[in-house]
Amino acid sequence: MSVAELLTGDVRENANRAGNMMRSKFYVCPICGNVVHAMGEGSFSCCGVQLMPQEAEDADEDDAHRVRVERIENDWYLTLDHPMTKQHYLSFAAYVTSDTVSLKKLYPEQSPEVRFPMRGSGLLYVFCKQHGLFRLKTPRIQRTR
Repeated sequence: MSVAELLTGDVRENANRAGNMMRSKFYVCPICGNVVHAMGEGSFSCCGVQLMPQEAEDADEDDAHRVRVERIENDWYLTLDHPMTKQHYLSFAAYVTSDTVSLKKLYPEQSPEVRFPMRGSGLLYVFCKQHGLFRLKTPRIQRTR
């Protein structure tokens, strides 16, 4: 429940009773860049601003935010051809599976690449400071016998 709801008396019960990691939501403060992860809908605020969930676009559909994923040893290695200037950069990358979320913070001037330990199939996310959230599925893992 937010402070605004308390002050106005407009109290709404959150009907989300069972979180599902594969329905994860990311909320990003437009002022300070703070990131909130939730396993469903929620009401979050930061810096006096009500945060809205980021709507993820398909990374495969956008050439500027196309993510290359390689398997290196037991990691997923993500790389992008993306600017990393102070005005336009990737703020974070995340790897979500059925029971785990891993989040890596990225900074301007840093190389746009991250590694996540493989934990099975899931979703990979990258957040561009100017264009928002992008998502793709992890590649299928070929089992060796």
